[in-house]
Amino acid sequence: MSSPAARESNVNELPRVTVSKRHASDASHTVVALRGELDEAALSSLVESFDDAIEQDESDVVIDLAGVEFIGAAWIGTFVRTRAYLASRDRALTVRAPSHVAHRLLDLCELSHLIEPTPGRSGAQVDSAH
Repeated sequence: MSSPAARESNVNELPRVTVSKRHASDASHTVVALRGELDEAALSSLVESFDDAIEQDESDVVIDLAGVEFIGAAWIGTFVRTRAYLASRDRALTVRAPSHVAHRLLDLCELSHLIEPTPGRSGAQVDSAH
């Protein structure tokens, strides 16, 4: 039987950043997909990749949090600073498909307004759920 520490090291996945450029007929944006456990150590190791993605061009930035298993509060500070930086350049920051844990932290920090609406859901559908 393996030790708890050995099991934990096998389970934990290294955080990843994926950057892709998306063009739609009406808009262009850079998507930064964050995956894995986003703790303070991950922030320090990924911040350069994150900054490079933002500086690629003058498009809006979408942060995809669908694959996030854990997110520390330090990342929220980074999102807030990034949003302010982009706003000063007439660019926007939104969050796409946050995982349950990411959505909960955004709610607690009163940042859920940054989340993109889910495609295919109208206001009437949301209201009827109440």
